[in-house]
Amino acid sequence: MLFKHQHLLEELRKNGRQATAEIVHVQTLGGGSNLRAAWAADDDLSSGWMDCRMNLRVFPGHGEPPFEATVMTRIHTLKLQGGSVPVWYDPQDHSRVVVDYEADLAAETHNMANLDRLTHRHDQRLGLAWTPVGRGLLPIEVLGRQGKGHLKVDGKLGKVLSEPAEAAAGYVRGRSAELAPELPSDWFARNDIHISVAWGENDLPGIPREDWADAGLAVVAALVSLVSGRIVRPEVALTGGVSPAGELIPVRGIREKAQAAKRDNAQRLVLPAANQEDARHVPQAQHRGMEFYYAATINEAIGGALAKAHHRH
Repeated sequence: MLFKHQHLLEELRKNGRQATAEIVHVQTLGGGSNLRAAWAADDDLSSGWMDCRMNLRVFPGHGEPPFEATVMTRIHTLKLQGGSVPVWYDPQDHSRVVVDYEADLAAETHNMANLDRLTHRHDQRLGLAWTPVGRGLLPIEVLGRQGKGHLKVDGKLGKVLSEPAEAAAGYVRGRSAELAPELPSDWFARNDIHISVAWGENDLPGIPREDWADAGLAVVAALVSLVSGRIVRPEVALTGGVSPAGELIPVRGIREKAQAAKRDNAQRLVLPAANQEDARHVPQAQHRGMEFYYAATINEAIGGALAKAHHRH
């Protein structure tokens, strides 16, 4: 492993104090053309450890004020700015802080429904969004490939998602200078957009055609992720329609969508502000531990779904 600090973790577990730290900034260490390659795996392990540098704001408790520290550490799951990690620290020397990556992994494993979902978090590629439709969460993937500016919805999705996808792509294309300032102005003319289901189509649920319009917001988030490099937060689910004029359209079945998001371990459900009254009628037991994030506009929804930035060294 790049940073061998097991001894420090063991020492501070004995002589230090435990705390929670907010991630102020995170930078991956390594390179490559895809997200998994950017997280340099531990050579000593085959289980997907990753190396990174974190700037943390530590909240120690015990009447002590918060303090900031920089650590180089390994972690097992993708971390984003604004997230949190368990740490140990030396109360006499605040420069000695270590991320408890073992406790972090145990918590992540406990919270995930199965190992497939945990693996999917490790392998998450840019352009992935979750949308609660039907009876579960459907991962929609948006990829760019060299072409002539065409929009292609692969497989069975082509029959039901073409119109929502056109509206979503039109929104992002028309606002690309704002949403992805570093994107070349001719990018959409030189690339085709491909939309697919990341886990295949064999088990697509029976969803009424009109309900597929609810996936428009997820397509927008995935496409913005693709062209900007900002990652769709892996704990977020989205639902909402997109009109040809670029307006966020409320959806039906908020109770069922909230149940699907909660069942599949989403921690935040981004939905149109116009559905706020519908969300109030969802029993608390069905969404306990999951936040409703109301967005009046598509841009507000993007802000609630995407990480602020992902930095590669």
